[in-house]
Amino acid sequence: MGNEIHSQFQAILRFAHAGYDTKKINFRDSKSGEKRKAGAPKGHPGYQRPIPSAQDVIPWDPRKVCPQCNSDLLPSDQTAEKTIIDLNFTENGCSRQIVKLKGLQGYCPKCRKHYKPESVHGLSLFGHGFQSWVVYQRLSLRLPYDGITQSLEEQFGEKVCFGLITQIIKRLGAFYAETENLLVQQILASPFVHVDETTINVQGAGFYAWVFTDGQHVVLRMTETRETTVVAEFLKGYKGILVSDFYGGYDAIECQQQKCLVHLIRDLNDDLWKFPFDGEYQEFVAEVKALLVPIIEMVHQYGLLREYLHVFRKQVELFYEKVILDRTYHSELTLKYQKRFKLFRANLFTFLDHDGIPWNNNMAERALRHLVIQENISRTFYKSVLPHHLLLMGIMQTCRFQNKSFLKFLVSQEKDVDGFRIEKSTSKGSGVLVPAKSGIGK
Repeated sequence: MGNEIHSQFQAILRFAHAGYDTKKINFRDSKSGEKRKAGAPKGHPGYQRPIPSAQDVIPWDPRKVCPQCNSDLLPSDQTAEKTIIDLNFTENGCSRQIVKLKGLQGYCPKCRKHYKPESVHGLSLFGHGFQSWVVYQRLSLRLPYDGITQSLEEQFGEKVCFGLITQIIKRLGAFYAETENLLVQQILASPFVHVDETTINVQGAGFYAWVFTDGQHVVLRMTETRETTVVAEFLKGYKGILVSDFYGGYDAIECQQQKCLVHLIRDLNDDLWKFPFDGEYQEFVAEVKALLVPIIEMVHQYGLLREYLHVFRKQVELFYEKVILDRTYHSELTLKYQKRFKLFRANLFTFLDHDGIPWNNNMAERALRHLVIQENISRTFYKSVLPHHLLLMGIMQTCRFQNKSFLKFLVSQEKDVDGFRIEKSTSKGSGVLVPAKSGIGK
């Protein structure tokens, strides 16, 4: 009987595409409280970047509003110039591009100051395409900082330091804050939200990364503890269904919930292997299998439709009356699961009463898996960079869930992932794969 139960549970787990990370999180000790002096470390080779010659001159739109007093700026006869190193993306790859921005400064009569035109991410030497490439290498390809710097020097002849990479991640994180706000709105408009968390190493300390997703959009958050305050704040006023594992912190969230049945099946199956001679527990698991297998088969055949699933509500109630409520057990293992079924009775089979509600939390695990792999490679994250890293990773995972190119989305400078579409140029030989926003002079 045990082998039959195992095979049934394994079939359910395969159907859910469950992927549980079994690797431990490694932590590296770091000295805290020590302040490092500004500048390069002693003995670090200095590098002075020569100003390259521009290949093209691009008009630089003047600033309209004073950044200090918000007054309208008056046109002036003073000009401003800025040389930008960028990457030009085509169907055949990308190449370095040097351009000069040139435009008129604005004058504020109140502040009596001249202001240069606005520019994307401040007056960085590197353009949006260049910065997008760096973020893509770091997040999508999971390259370490030294690998990115080596690649930049060998492919484009640009020698950069590690600090520039962290600055680029912060700049693009700030630039795409509006995109994350859109993702939050779209997730909260969904009838269900997956939530999960994982520990991550932040400069030697254990932090938590939280994911929120509806299967199409992803948002990530960071906290120093496992308290679910961040979940309560994110889902404040949410009227849909929260899909999560059995972590007790989620129970306090004020909305309808669906607990992950994959987690439950996995735990039942693991204990079945550990205690093969517990006959009472085997009988209990057989009753659970008899309830779950027909339900999952129906999902496999017809999908998550209430029309077909709601008929199992009577079987669930009979299962509780016969197996959970009106039976006395003696095995400690069986008593543990009896208590678990009682505690989560209202949250185990919510999906039977609604259309399209998932019965597992695998989508959240998929959204977090990339971060876990990244940490196994990098070992740790910098605290000052991680919020921006997570923001961009949420956008990257959103692109992935929607089968869109993260790199092309970044290069396009679009802000709405849902509305992003690739527009191939019809001009012969140009082969531009992204909307015609160069991003250099914005």
